[in-house]
Amino acid sequence: MNILLIYATNSGSTAEAANIIADVLTGKGHAVSVKNATTVTPEDVLAAPFFILGSPSWNHDDLEGQPLPEMEEFIARCKDIKLNGKPCAVFGLGDSSYTYFCGAVTYLEAFIKRAKGTLIVPSLKVDGFYMKPGASENITKWAKEVAEKMDPRLRGDDNL
Repeated sequence: MNILLIYATNSGSTAEAANIIADVLTGKGHAVSVKNATTVTPEDVLAAPFFILGSPSWNHDDLEGQPLPEMEEFIARCKDIKLNGKPCAVFGLGDSSYTYFCGAVTYLEAFIKRAKGTLIVPSLKVDGFYMKPGASENITKWAKEVAEKMDPRLRGDDNL
């Protein structure tokens, strides 16, 4: 399946997480296009049979747990799209010492819900990507779950 993986990154850790996910999915036989949110259009999203969104959470304008501005701008560009049940997944990086741990995940899930997309797995919240052992392994495990849920034989959809 063709997958569009859209991310925003501040220090590079979300881009690294996106590449881990892409590597796992590619290893499972999927074609993955990894793109920064600044370059993605609504038409790109509508053309992809499946997409994944990822963003770190940060404190912006004294609002904790926000996605990066690049992701907010992407969501604004796509505010009128209708996903009509299109399968989607969400991941986010954050720090559990903050009040709103991975708040960007909630924001991205709300976008998918408004656009009538379907989250096929529970969203991934990664705590302290560089600081906590096991973060990369958790990302890999989640990506494998995504790949399994995308298998058309398991989903009962022979058209994918």
